[in-house]
Amino acid sequence: MKYKVISLGCPKNLVDSEYLAHRLDAAGHVLAEEADLVIVNTCAFITDAAKESIDVILQEAGQRSDSPRKLVVTGCLVERYGKKLPELLPEVDLFVGRSSYNRIDSVVDETGLFAEKDSSDAAFPRRVFTQPPSTYLKIQEGCDNRCSYCTIPSIRGSLRSRAVEEIADEFRSLLENGFKEFTIIGQDITSYGRDRGTDLKQLLRRLLDVPGDYFVRLLYLHPRGVDDALIELVADDARIINYFDLPVQHSEDRILTLMKRGYTKADLDRLFEKIRARMPDAALRTTVIVGFPGETEEEFSALAEAVRRWQFDNLGAFVYSREEGTHAARLKGHVRKSIKRERLQRIMEMQNTISRARLKRLIGQPTKVIVEGQEGDRMVGRIPLQAPDVDGLAFIRGTCTVGEIREGMIVDTLDYDVIVQLGGENGTDT
Repeated sequence: MKYKVISLGCPKNLVDSEYLAHRLDAAGHVLAEEADLVIVNTCAFITDAAKESIDVILQEAGQRSDSPRKLVVTGCLVERYGKKLPELLPEVDLFVGRSSYNRIDSVVDETGLFAEKDSSDAAFPRRVFTQPPSTYLKIQEGCDNRCSYCTIPSIRGSLRSRAVEEIADEFRSLLENGFKEFTIIGQDITSYGRDRGTDLKQLLRRLLDVPGDYFVRLLYLHPRGVDDALIELVADDARIINYFDLPVQHSEDRILTLMKRGYTKADLDRLFEKIRARMPDAALRTTVIVGFPGETEEEFSALAEAVRRWQFDNLGAFVYSREEGTHAARLKGHVRKSIKRERLQRIMEMQNTISRARLKRLIGQPTKVIVEGQEGDRMVGRIPLQAPDVDGLAFIRGTCTVGEIREGMIVDTLDYDVIVQLGGENGTDT
């Protein structure tokens, strides 16, 4: 039977989709664009994401009016709204919860959605959807932080770290299959191992014991979990990119307390000072939430001033979303939508100026560049200081092929992107 997977939302969801596809491959089914069964792996972190998931589901349902293909929905939407969905979306043949991921092949077989199987030899642990040399390495599930605005613990449950050796085995398999850039992900990877008597630093040391030509990037680092030892580990091993993704969410202590983030502005000041003192070339990325319940104009202005002072290389800003079932939804003083949108625009305009200035410091520096594709007549990719999907691009001058990692030099910059001139053979071609 032929199947297709549509993965929505974050990279963690993408990796879940890759594991689902592997299970189906191993059971003898075949991934194909023209499929007999469509699996939509949904996102529902915030209401807008849930709406987008429903739109995609309805779009897929509408396309099968003259086709017998079946529709399966899984992911965060099922976990968040499970019992309501059959009535809301009668077009769907089957809803699959996360507890059934490891037997997705059996679940769809038992319901009669798969009538036949082809022969298959699926020994690789994942059906990786990203193209070499770049992929994600998911090290945990769930979260224990319980931030007041966040639905993740209710959707994905409490922290569950994967075993170190299980991760190391997958890491080696990915290396053997041509992957060289690994972005390590989890809901808060600094919490890795608390439920297993280990931690992120021990895991990283185990991965770095594996010989090979590769580099790793760390995403989703809770500021409270970044200690001196982790900073030193990143600084001391060239295979760990000097890239710190630290979602601060806000700067003001009253708002941080309402958010239940567990740190203060002074803590953030000290952390950024330590990182920049140890690694002046490190890229800092963050996210902030504007319009949190009770946020005054003075507090927003203080957040903007802190962002200006901290000088993040990349920043994502979001308006606060009131989510049912969260502590923050019950707080007083919810901010009007128009004010939230205006604050979002102001902080992103300011970050545009910061990012442009921060990138200019890279002009004239040598860099690796990961070749990812073509836009018009130009090849594009990323330098290691740009994470996939969330940061800018590298526009490449020179002859190259998708999937290569080449040496080059940054010769110019834009607002969020860089221009790289390749070196070496054919490097002067334009």
